[in-house]
Amino acid sequence: MKTTSRWTVERARGAVRFFVLLACSVLLASCAGRGRVPAVRDAAYPFPERETYAPAEPSKLQSEVVAGGLSLVGKSELVVKGTRYPMDCTGVVRAAYAFGGVDLAYRFAFYPGNGVRRLYSTLRDAGLLYSTRYPAPGDLVFWDNTYDADGNGKADDELTHVGMVVAVDAEGTVSYLHHNYRLGPVVERMNLVHPDVPTLFVKGISVTVNSPLRMRGSPPGPGTTAGELFRVFGAAYKLSR
Repeated sequence: MKTTSRWTVERARGAVRFFVLLACSVLLASCAGRGRVPAVRDAAYPFPERETYAPAEPSKLQSEVVAGGLSLVGKSELVVKGTRYPMDCTGVVRAAYAFGGVDLAYRFAFYPGNGVRRLYSTLRDAGLLYSTRYPAPGDLVFWDNTYDADGNGKADDELTHVGMVVAVDAEGTVSYLHHNYRLGPVVERMNLVHPDVPTLFVKGISVTVNSPLRMRGSPPGPGTTAGELFRVFGAAYKLSR
Protein backbone atom coordinates (compact mmCIF):
# COMPACT_ATOMS: atom_id res chain seq x y z
CA MET A 1 0.00 0.00 0.00
CA LYS A 2 2.85 2.35 0.88
CA THR A 3 4.58 1.49 -2.42
CA THR A 4 1.45 2.35 -4.39
CA SER A 5 1.01 5.60 -2.48
CA ARG A 6 4.65 6.60 -3.08
CA TRP A 7 4.29 5.80 -6.80
CA THR A 8 1.13 7.92 -6.99
CA VAL A 9 2.86 10.88 -5.31
CA GLU A 10 5.89 10.68 -7.62
CA ARG A 11 3.60 10.48 -10.64
CA ALA A 12 1.72 13.58 -9.47
CA ARG A 13 4.97 15.45 -8.92
CA GLY A 14 6.13 14.52 -12.41
CA ALA A 15 2.89 15.81 -13.90
CA VAL A 16 3.25 19.09 -12.03
CA ARG A 17 6.84 19.54 -13.30
CA PHE A 18 5.69 18.84 -16.86
CA PHE A 19 2.93 21.44 -16.76
CA VAL A 20 5.22 24.03 -15.14
CA LEU A 21 7.80 23.54 -17.89
CA LEU A 22 5.08 23.70 -20.53
CA ALA A 23 3.72 26.95 -19.08
CA CYS A 24 7.22 28.47 -18.99
CA SER A 25 7.87 27.54 -22.61
CA VAL A 26 4.59 29.11 -23.70
CA LEU A 27 5.39 32.27 -21.74
CA LEU A 28 8.86 32.54 -23.27
CA ALA A 29 7.47 32.03 -26.75
CA SER A 30 4.91 34.78 -26.25
CA CYS A 31 7.57 37.17 -24.90
CA ALA A 32 9.86 36.45 -27.85
CA GLY A 33 7.18 37.74 -30.17
CA ARG A 34 7.09 41.18 -28.55
CA GLY A 35 9.53 43.51 -30.26
CA ARG A 36 12.95 42.60 -31.62
CA VAL A 37 14.93 39.96 -29.74
CA PRO A 38 18.64 40.99 -29.84
CA ALA A 39 20.63 38.91 -32.30
CA VAL A 40 23.08 36.43 -30.78
CA ARG A 41 26.02 38.13 -32.47
CA ASP A 42 25.15 41.41 -30.72
CA ALA A 43 24.90 39.78 -27.28
CA ALA A 44 28.48 40.76 -26.43
CA TYR A 45 27.65 44.45 -26.60
CA PRO A 46 24.82 45.06 -24.06
CA PHE A 47 25.22 48.62 -22.73
CA PRO A 48 28.67 48.08 -21.20
CA GLU A 49 29.56 51.73 -20.65
CA ARG A 50 28.26 55.30 -20.42
CA GLU A 51 25.11 54.34 -18.52
CA THR A 52 24.93 57.96 -17.36
CA TYR A 53 25.61 61.21 -19.15
CA ALA A 54 29.36 61.85 -18.87
CA PRO A 55 30.57 63.52 -22.07
CA ALA A 56 34.25 63.15 -22.92
CA GLU A 57 36.33 65.56 -24.98
CA PRO A 58 36.09 64.32 -28.60
CA SER A 59 39.29 63.52 -30.45
CA LYS A 60 40.51 65.59 -33.38
CA LEU A 61 39.20 62.92 -35.78
CA GLN A 62 35.78 62.84 -34.12
CA SER A 63 35.52 66.63 -34.37
CA GLU A 64 36.53 66.58 -38.04
CA VAL A 65 34.04 63.91 -39.09
CA VAL A 66 31.19 65.55 -37.15
CA ALA A 67 31.88 69.03 -38.53
CA GLY A 68 32.30 67.64 -42.03
CA GLY A 69 29.18 65.53 -41.74
CA LEU A 70 27.08 68.51 -40.65
CA SER A 71 28.27 70.41 -43.73
CA LEU A 72 26.59 67.74 -45.88
CA VAL A 73 23.09 68.49 -44.60
CA GLY A 74 20.82 69.57 -47.45
CA LYS A 75 23.38 68.79 -50.17
CA SER A 76 22.17 67.26 -53.43
CA GLU A 77 25.52 65.53 -54.07
CA LEU A 78 28.29 64.16 -51.87
CA VAL A 79 31.74 65.26 -53.00
CA VAL A 80 34.58 65.40 -50.46
CA LYS A 81 38.18 66.17 -51.37
CA GLY A 82 37.48 65.39 -55.03
CA THR A 83 35.78 62.03 -54.40
CA ARG A 84 32.09 61.51 -55.11
CA TYR A 85 30.09 59.27 -52.79
CA PRO A 86 26.72 57.62 -53.47
CA MET A 87 23.67 59.51 -52.23
CA ASP A 88 22.48 56.88 -49.77
CA CYS A 89 22.94 56.13 -46.08
CA THR A 90 26.31 54.42 -46.50
CA GLY A 91 27.51 57.19 -48.80
CA VAL A 92 26.65 59.88 -46.23
CA VAL A 93 28.69 58.31 -43.41
CA ARG A 94 31.56 57.51 -45.78
CA ALA A 95 31.59 61.12 -46.97
CA ALA A 96 31.53 62.39 -43.37
CA TYR A 97 34.53 60.25 -42.47
CA ALA A 98 36.36 61.36 -45.60
CA PHE A 99 36.68 64.82 -43.98
CA GLY A 100 38.92 63.10 -41.43
CA GLY A 101 40.88 61.22 -44.11
CA VAL A 102 39.28 57.85 -43.27
CA ASP A 103 37.99 55.49 -45.96
CA LEU A 104 35.31 53.43 -44.23
CA ALA A 105 35.05 51.17 -47.27
CA TYR A 106 38.65 49.97 -47.12
CA ARG A 107 37.56 46.40 -46.24
CA PHE A 108 34.31 46.24 -48.22
CA ALA A 109 35.78 43.70 -50.68
CA PHE A 110 36.12 41.18 -47.85
CA TYR A 111 32.41 41.08 -47.01
CA PRO A 112 29.15 40.23 -48.82
CA GLY A 113 25.91 42.18 -48.68
CA ASN A 114 24.95 45.83 -48.90
CA GLY A 115 27.02 48.76 -47.68
CA VAL A 116 25.37 48.80 -44.25
CA ARG A 117 26.17 45.15 -43.64
CA ARG A 118 29.75 45.63 -44.83
CA LEU A 119 30.26 48.57 -42.48
CA TYR A 120 28.80 46.51 -39.65
CA SER A 121 31.10 43.58 -40.47
CA THR A 122 34.15 45.85 -40.63
CA LEU A 123 33.47 47.22 -37.13
CA ARG A 124 32.44 43.83 -35.75
CA ASP A 125 35.69 42.22 -36.81
CA ALA A 126 37.63 45.15 -35.36
CA GLY A 127 35.83 44.69 -32.01
CA LEU A 128 34.33 48.19 -32.19
CA LEU A 129 30.59 47.45 -31.96
CA TYR A 130 28.97 48.39 -28.66
CA SER A 131 25.73 49.62 -27.15
CA THR A 132 25.10 52.46 -24.73
CA ARG A 133 22.40 54.97 -23.95
CA TYR A 134 24.89 57.83 -24.33
CA PRO A 135 27.05 57.32 -27.45
CA ALA A 136 29.99 59.46 -28.56
CA PRO A 137 30.17 61.93 -31.47
CA GLY A 138 31.34 60.10 -34.57
CA ASP A 139 29.86 56.75 -33.57
CA LEU A 140 28.10 54.98 -36.41
CA VAL A 141 24.60 53.84 -35.53
CA PHE A 142 22.94 50.81 -37.13
CA TRP A 143 19.24 50.02 -37.40
CA ASP A 144 17.15 47.01 -38.44
CA ASN A 145 13.79 46.94 -40.24
CA THR A 146 13.76 50.51 -41.52
CA TYR A 147 12.11 49.18 -44.69
CA ASP A 148 11.11 45.90 -46.30
CA ALA A 149 14.48 45.21 -47.91
CA ASP A 150 13.68 41.76 -49.28
CA GLY A 151 10.11 42.64 -50.32
CA ASN A 152 8.52 39.68 -48.55
CA GLY A 153 5.97 41.75 -46.64
CA LYS A 154 7.51 40.96 -43.24
CA ALA A 155 9.57 42.93 -40.72
CA ASP A 156 12.55 40.56 -40.79
CA ASP A 157 15.22 42.75 -42.39
CA GLU A 158 18.47 43.21 -40.47
CA LEU A 159 20.99 46.02 -40.96
CA THR A 160 18.95 48.15 -43.32
CA HIS A 161 20.21 51.63 -42.33
CA VAL A 162 23.22 53.46 -40.90
CA GLY A 163 23.86 56.99 -39.64
CA MET A 164 26.42 58.89 -37.56
CA VAL A 165 26.08 60.42 -34.09
CA VAL A 166 26.81 64.16 -34.07
CA ALA A 167 25.76 65.01 -30.48
CA VAL A 168 24.06 63.68 -27.34
CA ASP A 169 22.49 65.61 -24.47
CA ALA A 170 21.88 64.98 -20.77
CA GLU A 171 18.38 63.60 -21.43
CA GLY A 172 19.88 60.92 -23.68
CA THR A 173 18.64 62.46 -26.91
CA VAL A 174 21.06 61.60 -29.71
CA SER A 175 21.30 63.85 -32.77
CA TYR A 176 22.38 61.76 -35.74
CA LEU A 177 23.22 62.46 -39.38
CA HIS A 178 21.72 60.11 -41.94
CA HIS A 179 20.25 59.91 -45.42
CA ASN A 180 16.50 60.43 -45.50
CA TYR A 181 15.09 58.71 -48.58
CA ARG A 182 13.00 61.80 -49.40
CA LEU A 183 15.09 64.70 -48.06
CA GLY A 184 18.69 63.56 -48.47
CA PRO A 185 21.26 64.21 -45.70
CA VAL A 186 19.49 65.42 -42.53
CA VAL A 187 20.00 65.46 -38.77
CA GLU A 188 17.30 63.73 -36.72
CA ARG A 189 16.91 62.34 -33.19
CA MET A 190 16.91 59.13 -31.17
CA ASN A 191 16.61 58.52 -27.44
CA LEU A 192 17.55 55.13 -25.96
CA VAL A 193 16.60 56.12 -22.43
CA HIS A 194 13.02 56.44 -23.74
CA PRO A 195 13.13 54.43 -27.02
CA ASP A 196 9.36 54.14 -27.50
CA VAL A 197 8.50 57.79 -26.70
CA PRO A 198 8.22 60.13 -29.73
CA THR A 199 8.30 63.38 -27.70
CA LEU A 200 9.35 64.57 -24.26
CA PHE A 201 8.77 67.78 -22.32
CA VAL A 202 12.15 69.45 -21.78
CA LYS A 203 12.08 72.67 -19.77
CA GLY A 204 8.36 72.93 -20.45
CA ILE A 205 8.71 72.51 -24.21
CA SER A 206 7.61 69.44 -26.19
CA VAL A 207 10.52 68.21 -28.31
CA THR A 208 10.92 65.26 -30.67
CA VAL A 209 13.28 62.69 -29.16
CA ASN A 210 12.66 59.74 -31.50
CA SER A 211 12.28 60.57 -35.17
CA PRO A 212 10.26 58.34 -37.51
CA LEU A 213 12.62 56.00 -39.33
CA ARG A 214 10.62 53.15 -40.84
CA MET A 215 9.92 53.93 -44.49
CA ARG A 216 6.33 54.78 -45.40
CA GLY A 217 4.48 51.90 -46.98
CA SER A 218 6.51 49.24 -45.17
CA PRO A 219 4.58 46.37 -43.58
CA PRO A 220 3.88 46.59 -39.82
CA GLY A 221 7.01 46.00 -37.80
CA PRO A 222 8.57 46.21 -34.33
CA GLY A 223 8.08 49.95 -34.07
CA THR A 224 8.65 52.87 -36.40
CA THR A 225 11.03 55.26 -34.63
CA ALA A 226 14.81 55.40 -34.44
CA GLY A 227 14.80 54.29 -30.80
CA GLU A 228 12.59 51.28 -31.50
CA LEU A 229 14.58 50.10 -34.52
CA PHE A 230 18.06 50.66 -33.04
CA ARG A 231 20.57 47.80 -33.42
CA VAL A 232 24.04 48.81 -32.20
CA PHE A 233 26.73 51.53 -32.31
CA GLY A 234 30.20 51.29 -33.84
CA ALA A 235 33.21 53.39 -32.82
CA ALA A 236 34.54 53.82 -36.36
CA TYR A 237 36.96 56.60 -35.31
CA LYS A 238 38.94 53.90 -33.44
CA LEU A 239 39.62 51.88 -36.59
CA SER A 240 43.30 50.97 -36.89
CA ARG A 241 44.47 50.44 -40.47
